[in-house]
Amino acid sequence: MLNRIEITDEMKGRAKEESKKRNPDINHHFEVEHFTSEQRDEVGFIGEFSACILLGIDWKSNIRQDYKTIDSKDLIINGLKIDVKTESVPSQFFDKIITRKIKDDELYGRRLINSGQEDLLKKYDIILFGLVDRSKLDYWYPIGWIKSNEILDNYKATIYKPSGGKYKFKALPVKTSSLKDIKDLV
Repeated sequence: MLNRIEITDEMKGRAKEESKKRNPDINHHFEVEHFTSEQRDEVGFIGEFSACILLGIDWKSNIRQDYKTIDSKDLIINGLKIDVKTESVPSQFFDKIITRKIKDDELYGRRLINSGQEDLLKKYDIILFGLVDRSKLDYWYPIGWIKSNEILDNYKATIYKPSGGKYKFKALPVKTSSLKDIKDLV
């Protein structure tokens, strides 16, 4: 499968350690029903580690010493500050998203950035979106990337889904079709 990164036990263990280390210093912008805050943080770390592997960066040396302040990037490549957003999705939507066959306006057709993180987008050059199958957590898949300024210029925070429902939190709903292919970044 395209560019998938295997999630090893070592990565899972280190993600758990880093999540515990960061927990006292983090302000969570949202909660989800399917994971605890710590599990969600672990998925985020797994995404960062996996993105490093994808881009040829030693993930262990990229780990921060502490989390007393908000970071200005998850990693740097070619001088570009990259923030990695990793989402866990139910199995029934997984293949449609990683093959980019999902329509933007269907359920799970948009990549969400919490409105509480909107100001942080100005710190980054690129947002790299990745995905894990919520029921397995065996591989991380990069699904695409977009320049931060494109998000700020083209998306407004909303609670309303294009399909008429509501998101669980106010977010910038980035169209999956707007993401550039990962091979253009690698």
